[in-house]
Amino acid sequence: MKRGRRCKLFVCEEIIINILNRLPLKSLAKFKCISKNWRKYIAEIYRRRFQWPEPYLLGFFCLEKRSQSCFFYSSKESPLVIGSSLDESVNFIGEKVYIVASSNGFLLCNKLRSRQRVYYVYNPATRQRLDVPKTPISMDDPYIGFTCKVDEDHGIVSFTIVRYVISEHYQSSITIESFSSEINVWTDYKLIVDVPHALYPSLDGTSLSSAGVVDGIFFWLNYTLITIYDSVNKCFWALELPENLFFYYPRSCCLGLSGGELCFASNRWTTTITCWRLNNFPSRDNAKWVIKYVINVATVIKKYPKYFGVGDGIAKVQNMVFHPALPHILYLQIKGKVISYDVKTRKTELVYDFGVAWRKTKCYKLFSYEWPQWPRLL
Repeated sequence: MKRGRRCKLFVCEEIIINILNRLPLKSLAKFKCISKNWRKYIAEIYRRRFQWPEPYLLGFFCLEKRSQSCFFYSSKESPLVIGSSLDESVNFIGEKVYIVASSNGFLLCNKLRSRQRVYYVYNPATRQRLDVPKTPISMDDPYIGFTCKVDEDHGIVSFTIVRYVISEHYQSSITIESFSSEINVWTDYKLIVDVPHALYPSLDGTSLSSAGVVDGIFFWLNYTLITIYDSVNKCFWALELPENLFFYYPRSCCLGLSGGELCFASNRWTTTITCWRLNNFPSRDNAKWVIKYVINVATVIKKYPKYFGVGDGIAKVQNMVFHPALPHILYLQIKGKVISYDVKTRKTELVYDFGVAWRKTKCYKLFSYEWPQWPRLL
């Protein structure tokens, strides 16, 4: 054998993970910097050890009207998964962009908040972006829906963007504009509006992104209603909020998916938060709201003076976000701080402190960022 010749040893991933899994967490943290593959192996070990639910909530992107987007983690363990590869500022075109929606590890962004016609799909973990063709129709402050799907067998990412605008309270039809990455073209549909009450244009541009999507069915909050677009059957309809609620401020309530359930929480004019779940959704005839839990915000504030200071416990909830996988956890933004509240254990943890006066944070919009097993390429 000639001198200087080296023999490469290939070891399968499962064996490497099995070996690393025997090490303590402190040692694993040191090995993350060896390579991207090792960081992937260690992320899988963390997932197994902590038994993280799927989808795993990594953290939140925060959007403010005048400043750059920022990011913060939802737990102490989250930074161990991703390391330092996440683009937290979302500054991928050299100028400010606005986050419009988030889905399955991807962000939908644009440069203008109101007259949105140019969109980008961005992966902040791989820092890849895809420029979506310009929309044929001009819409001021459109309602936006965004969903990403991944073919795990072939590693193919596909996404759909849906948008529409409310121009009149009582309009008989609505134009849905939709983009599919599979055909790479915008299409539009004029649909009959089938709703029990008037529809309202939003007074808050950052609240226009959809609350979620289930099997191609997008849904949004619209004051007294949940507006719903069925992209499969091409129909537009609505459901009433529980107890005929009507809200003026979108951040005083929350609509979203949590643990596979469609949930709605409201903090309107009171110091308590009431959360409902919608049974039998997306059925139009059999859907029924059922109360899940009630949180006394004043009690939470008084119990944790180290977070909120000493006071009478009265504070307005500025934001509410459901945990996507754990239906008993709710994230609250109060007095410029974000906390997680566990309904089962009644345990509260400080997640993030914006470090500024709470009045400056009242217009912040939080987008939950779910972490896949490993960053996916566009």
